[in-house]
Amino acid sequence: MSSNNNNNDARDRKIKQDTRAWAALVGTNYTTALRQTESPLVQGFLGEQVSARHLINTLNHHPLIGADGGDFVLGEAGYYADTEWSFNGRSDFVELALLTDFLRMFTPIAPRETPAVSSYFLKHTAEKFLAPHCSYVTNGRLIWAAAALDLPMVEQKGGLNLMIGVSEREHDYVKRMVTPGSTKPHGHQHRPAGYTHLQTALEQCVAGEPDLGRWERPEPSTEVFPFHEWFIQQAGRDDAVGVLAHDHRAGIKDSDHRIARTPNELLEILQEVPASSKTHESAESAIVEWARVSLPSQRGDMNIRTASIRRSKDDTPGWGAGPGTIELHEFLCPCGDGKVIEEHDNTPGFREHDHRIICDKCREEWDFVPGLSVRGWRLEPKPYRAAS
Repeated sequence: MSSNNNNNDARDRKIKQDTRAWAALVGTNYTTALRQTESPLVQGFLGEQVSARHLINTLNHHPLIGADGGDFVLGEAGYYADTEWSFNGRSDFVELALLTDFLRMFTPIAPRETPAVSSYFLKHTAEKFLAPHCSYVTNGRLIWAAAALDLPMVEQKGGLNLMIGVSEREHDYVKRMVTPGSTKPHGHQHRPAGYTHLQTALEQCVAGEPDLGRWERPEPSTEVFPFHEWFIQQAGRDDAVGVLAHDHRAGIKDSDHRIARTPNELLEILQEVPASSKTHESAESAIVEWARVSLPSQRGDMNIRTASIRRSKDDTPGWGAGPGTIELHEFLCPCGDGKVIEEHDNTPGFREHDHRIICDKCREEWDFVPGLSVRGWRLEPKPYRAAS
């Protein structure tokens, strides 16, 4: 017998055992339970397919929510709830499997961290994320799925909820993404690694399309961005740069904007927010200071190109050699109060290309990077070039 046949036989035995165990727990017949254990929605989009027998064993033997003297500790409403389980027999297993994948989406907390996300809030987020597959999720089932994954959990005093050990920032990101009326995140640094895969896999499953294949959690990024590291360390300073760094750090934490990995990205973020001219001045001061203290190997991070604000293209009759055009492109200057002008005279016989800074303050502090074309211009702080 081939290895494929052996694997199929083992899988069939597992499904049959799971089906019988689940049918006995929820009080339904074998055929109805089999429809659930063979549903495409329980295949395990972010990990191995959840086992019905493992779920049942969790209710009986988990150190926190397992049975106490033969009586279930967990009920529909939560931890030590007065309400018993209310199984419909038709979709309970599918819903628990989906809840398991929903929780797998998040990064578990580190061993020394304390769980900080309430099962009550998680269950509401799960309802919105998993709709229409789960129209209603009980607090108890969310806790059950978390226990089956062996996520860290701690009690809340005098309540039915447990605190679950998943990333608080990732949960906040997902909650804002799926809750109608919420302000959507503009930065995606706290988007769970499995978020897009799970969303897409559920959509394709419902549409009857091939699954995306096995998902594996990526290794945490170890990439370091020197400007970002330096900038957020300025958050404790009692000056304009310190205030800007403090606000930037808070915005990253709350997913209000992305991380400024380079000075140019900081200016881009201030355009996206948007920000006042004083804030632009603070950013310029931070970039110039960064240029003074950074290493020569980080020179590429110094170059910036500011945001475009207006462009025009006018026809000109020319001077005997034929008509042409004059292009004018206007950009913000680094401090935000003036402009950077890029001009192209495309008249035959008079072809000229030029750029200039129309801001007294920025002319003193910035130069165009040498060696670049007029159309490809970038700026660098003057102190940096002098220091190098």
